[in-house]
Amino acid sequence: MAVRERLDATRAAHTWVCEHLLDVQQLVTDAFRQPDGPAAAPAREARDLLHRLGCLSLALDRLVDDLDGIEESTGAGEEALARLLADPCQVRFTAATGEPVHVEAMSVQEILVAAREHVARIRRIVEAYGRDRLAVRAQRLRSSVERLRRLAAEAVGEGLGDGTDPLAALAVDGLLDRLAAAEAAGRGQWWRGDVGPARDDGSLGAAVDRAVERTDTARRRLRRSCHVELTGRLEAYRQKAADEGRAEHPAVERAYREALAALRPDAFAVTAASRAVRAYQQAVNGGTR
Repeated sequence: MAVRERLDATRAAHTWVCEHLLDVQQLVTDAFRQPDGPAAAPAREARDLLHRLGCLSLALDRLVDDLDGIEESTGAGEEALARLLADPCQVRFTAATGEPVHVEAMSVQEILVAAREHVARIRRIVEAYGRDRLAVRAQRLRSSVERLRRLAAEAVGEGLGDGTDPLAALAVDGLLDRLAAAEAAGRGQWWRGDVGPARDDGSLGAAVDRAVERTDTARRRLRRSCHVELTGRLEAYRQKAADEGRAEHPAVERAYREALAALRPDAFAVTAASRAVRAYQQAVNGGTR
């Protein structure tokens, strides 16, 4: 290859690495704003690759600076260009941990190949982490559904509400099936690229987020409904105790205070509160004058 062609190829390689370095820097920054929990491992690997990519870019920066400093119009300049283009670059791989600098001699073509590989791996990690975040969302949905299911069972067991299944109106079964299929397709260490998951246009993740909000809203609504119903029962029994002159009986009053405590919003649990209200009812009905 002629000197001019090699010079053009070197500048093109330098341009490619610089442009893609900036692209993946932003990609990693956007993807791992909170690099902890499920993000810790992929964020660490992506940043390590990004650091190595930066070292490759710096080696090309130094080479291009040296090339720019050569006067091409003279025979000596032409020879210096040819020598620089023929010699391998000394790539200094550093580490943020304070480890010794590792230097590798690499040709421009080898640097470009390594840079392309690093960029591709970083993109795979970020894309796979998007699927990993979907798994976190899926877990949140399953947890919300389970909490609503338990609450509904408690309500039915205590004779509260109208007995309908609040989950039926949410129609989340189909969404849970889609999530299970997505997880099965991407099972494994996605962020390492063992599996190449299909791209998700975001619709599934958005659907999960909406389902979580609807499920949590339904649970809060059912919880408030149970609280209102039990509070109403308690006050009805309180009025009965007052009408019959037993409201101030020590055992009745103690049961009332216990029921009030169980109905405190910050401590409200359906089964415990229902039992406390029922205990008050029994105290009212079985109390002495």
